[in-house]
Amino acid sequence: MSSDVFHRTQAPDAVPGPLSQFRVLAAVLMCAVMAGCVDESSDPVLSVSRFDVWKIPASGVFIPEPRALFSDADDQVYVLDKAGRVLVYDSTGRLIRQWEMPEHSIGKPEGVWRLHDGTIAVADTHYHRVIIFSDDGDVLRMFGTKGSGPGQFVFPVAVAQDDAGFLYVGEYGDRQRIQKFTPEGEFVTMFGEHGTGEGQFQRPSAIACDREEVYVLDAFNDRIQVFDRNGAFLRVITPGAGSDPLQFPYDLKTGPDGLFYIIENKGGRLTVMEKNGTVRGRFGKPSYANDGFNNPWALAVLSDGRVLVADTGNHRLIELTR
Repeated sequence: MSSDVFHRTQAPDAVPGPLSQFRVLAAVLMCAVMAGCVDESSDPVLSVSRFDVWKIPASGVFIPEPRALFSDADDQVYVLDKAGRVLVYDSTGRLIRQWEMPEHSIGKPEGVWRLHDGTIAVADTHYHRVIIFSDDGDVLRMFGTKGSGPGQFVFPVAVAQDDAGFLYVGEYGDRQRIQKFTPEGEFVTMFGEHGTGEGQFQRPSAIACDREEVYVLDAFNDRIQVFDRNGAFLRVITPGAGSDPLQFPYDLKTGPDGLFYIIENKGGRLTVMEKNGTVRGRFGKPSYANDGFNNPWALAVLSDGRVLVADTGNHRLIELTR
């Protein structure tokens, strides 16, 4: 079975979030009174001086789609692709090693994170588990089984680690939630459920942590939700007044400047935003050319500010230099 079955633009049981409903209504009203729809957003344009492509090795006769990214403190970049591979690049875009997932015939992984001890955690989405690899690709351990109980997963798509070493895994499917684990994979707690309200999710697709808070990218609800480390809901972050709403945001990273970097799958763009929702700049639109992205899934931010984008629908890995 193709993994595409599980990754439609809108999940069958997803309901429009408040921002999605507002966006559709606003578009209908605007087009009703004008000859065409005009973007009234006042968002600043993110200046990009270079647009480069990193080479993805072929798998057979095809160039696989990149679908998850992570960059570590040394600017090594870890890429998951639709061939079921983990690709590791240096900061110049040179491929330095790669390995395959133990199994990937029924679906491909979607989340990757380099842990404090140098091992690599991968959310093995369609096998309902998290796998911990050595940096050379040896399987060290794994945790999780299929199910909706504590420590089980339906479709885990996001993994992150806080500075205390705890792991957070986001999943969708029968359960839309975040689970917290010890570094050894022991279950600690969980939070979230399906819905559009506070503390509810529709595809929690990315997680970021700082010293006190956990940020969850709530993709189909077009927002970021903020929790304390025990899972208590704190607040919602969306773009500020006058800014265009997020459009199916799929990945979130914190840059070296402390800003949020967000890739929007439906919007085909990169958004840079303060943690209070103020948009600092945007680049891109749905595109097959070099002015945007086609169904992008992920991003990474290097220490010098360069941004890598998994331009998934265009089968390419993009480096943006500002």
